[in-house]
Amino acid sequence: MTPDEHWALWRSDPRATPFQSPAWLEPWWTHLGGGRRRDAEVREADGRLVGALPLFVWNDAGTRRLVPVGAGHSDYCDALLAPGTEPGRLWDAILRDDDAVDEVLLPDLRPDSPLLAPPPGGWIATDAEAEICPVLTLPPGGSPLAGLGRSQRRKVVHDRHRAAALGEVVEALAGPEEIAGVLDALFSLHGDRWARDGQPGVLADPRVQAFHRAAAPALDRAGLLRIAVVRHGGRIVAVLYGLADGTRWHSYINAVDLGVPGQSFGTLAFACLIEAAAARGAQAFHFLRGDEPYKSRWGARPTRTVRRRMRRA
Repeated sequence: MTPDEHWALWRSDPRATPFQSPAWLEPWWTHLGGGRRRDAEVREADGRLVGALPLFVWNDAGTRRLVPVGAGHSDYCDALLAPGTEPGRLWDAILRDDDAVDEVLLPDLRPDSPLLAPPPGGWIATDAEAEICPVLTLPPGGSPLAGLGRSQRRKVVHDRHRAAALGEVVEALAGPEEIAGVLDALFSLHGDRWARDGQPGVLADPRVQAFHRAAAPALDRAGLLRIAVVRHGGRIVAVLYGLADGTRWHSYINAVDLGVPGQSFGTLAFACLIEAAAARGAQAFHFLRGDEPYKSRWGARPTRTVRRRMRRA
């Protein structure tokens, strides 16, 4: 599967998210992958790619486990299928050499995933609820904040007034030339936050940082990156690393400077990204993994992903 083929298939699948794009998956494989790569591909008689799931085989204490590329760092894992392609053909491709694997692990599937179709003969599937991923439905036209509950609307207005009183506070989406510096700030602020609890945080690993330093520019070139930045006096005090695909926007990870008392810069970053999503025609804002209370205060409704484990019958 060439990068051009991968992109063409990604663009043809209306369910595709940035987590299934080459801009996300290939940097992940370069910096975080392991085991033996074994992509599943579905092709028509003329060679056209109509289905794909990048995979790798991971040997875990003697169990040969087939896992999607990007697992663990992708809030939504899934295959790509061109419209009209039968999911069963994808299973044939995934298990083409089924004697080479003992188990297939498919985490973080959305409920409508084609990978949740009945398993092929000789395999037993066990499905379990995985992560809560709250989703905010954005109203067509108008301000998305108008649809919030009264208390959250008041909080946004109040936090913006407090920031205005502080002076020199600016909310904006990061441009291409700002990505490297914004990532530096994200890693630093996130590390400072978790150091308060004596923990490193999920962005502390140099390999994870290298992955994002490679993925973010690639996502930006593809039009899939959205990073909201809040600055005070020119210094970055909040970062919300987001992604976008058509009518869906996603908040991936955020970090806030906690050293300025009486301020809620994180609220400003979320308001900035949600307002930008609505202004550009998005229909849904995905808060992704985690059921933190602040997500429901924004009006997001919980949805769940599914974890499928398949073993030989």
